Amino acid sequence: MRTLLVLLAIIGGVYLYGINYGLALGLPPFTPVYYLNYSAEHIYGVRVEGGSDAIKIKVNGNLKKGKIVIWVTHKNRRITKPVTYRNSFSDELKYKVEAGSYTIHLKTVEAEGKVRYDWVSTKFKPF
Repeated sequence: MRTLLVLLAIIGGVYLYGINYGLALGLPPFTPVYYLNYSAEHIYGVRVEGGSDAIKIKVNGNLKKGKIVIWVTHKNRRITKPVTYRNSFSDELKYKVEAGSYTIHLKTVEAEGKVRYDWVSTKFKPF
């Protein structure tokens, strides 16, 4: 019984921390990310080799509030328009690129909910 009370106190503390300061649990692209009043910007690198000529980003989720913005840069220059997601969404973004290193930017603004990200460099197929 005492263990259960300690566990409930820890969970309550983590929840209060998330409400007051923001919390994100998960690591894209491997696991879904659970947001609780979370605002931040994260960057992830993608290397595109000669055999592949596109970056494909899959994103799906359900946000109770807030938004998520995604864009791609190459050598600190934005090569795509920012795409904003709110509420429920499921989308696949494809960007035709040249070989090199690219950066995927994920910006969350007071996001609350669950989102799954996945990205890969692949051959470009328009259809």
